[in-house]
Amino acid sequence: MKTRVISGLSFGLLGIAIVVLTFSPLPDVMVYAISLMSVYELMKVFGVVNKLMYVFGIGFSALQITYLAYSAQLGISINPVLALMIYFVALLMLTLIDFGRTTFNHAALTAFASMALPGALSCFLKMRNMVTDYGDVLTRGHMRFLIWFCLAGAVFSDTFALFAGVKFGKHKLSPRISPKKTVEGLIGGVIGSAVINIIALLICNAVCYKPFPLPVWLMVIVSLAVPLVGTLGDLTASAIKRNYGIKDFGNLIPGHGGIMDRMDSISFVAPFVYAVLYIYFELTV
Repeated sequence: MKTRVISGLSFGLLGIAIVVLTFSPLPDVMVYAISLMSVYELMKVFGVVNKLMYVFGIGFSALQITYLAYSAQLGISINPVLALMIYFVALLMLTLIDFGRTTFNHAALTAFASMALPGALSCFLKMRNMVTDYGDVLTRGHMRFLIWFCLAGAVFSDTFALFAGVKFGKHKLSPRISPKKTVEGLIGGVIGSAVINIIALLICNAVCYKPFPLPVWLMVIVSLAVPLVGTLGDLTASAIKRNYGIKDFGNLIPGHGGIMDRMDSISFVAPFVYAVLYIYFELTV
């Protein structure tokens, strides 16, 4: 338990540092590092043995983040469909070259591993860069709030769900996938996380010289939805682990498992929040 608490506090401090230093290289470094480690973890879980396939998967992950987060700033113009087709063909060629040891399943799962979390985490960088595209309504303070909003929405929903589940939990949420999760815990996580983020929104509006551009009623809805979306990510990761008969994706984080064990909720929350922002600004700005 002591090791788990220390690891949790360390990640908490790192999260706060990322929020404070949103416009420093720290978020970029963390997105690349966490993404590449997650690809390696998943490929190991999926039983991939071809070392060149690891190189392809991790390499494509890095290129994907660069394209999604920086293509506009760097003036990169690449047809993403063509790039994907070349990548898929390269993976399939490895199944022919290493036939009998490397299978189509390995190629397909490598493609999934190299695109899932890297694509999700790149949404943090895309959100931060929205201050350039919508600078007339967004400020740097707003972007720091958004990074907090995503991280806190995932973390606090887990925390409040744990306490509510222990205290009031009676009805299993998904006993076959995650036996410890309860409906009562989910409700507690939704309410607790939403309250924290709504308070953060009010602070943001008081501190920033411009109010946050999304209506409060919409932010309340998103605040309530974020814990639900995060829970879907958590359950999805649990389902993958059940499919492969493992308890954790790895052991890199003492007391918590692997990178994917801590990124499961965030991998769903970040794209969800980015999608809400993008659609809202495209329709209104």
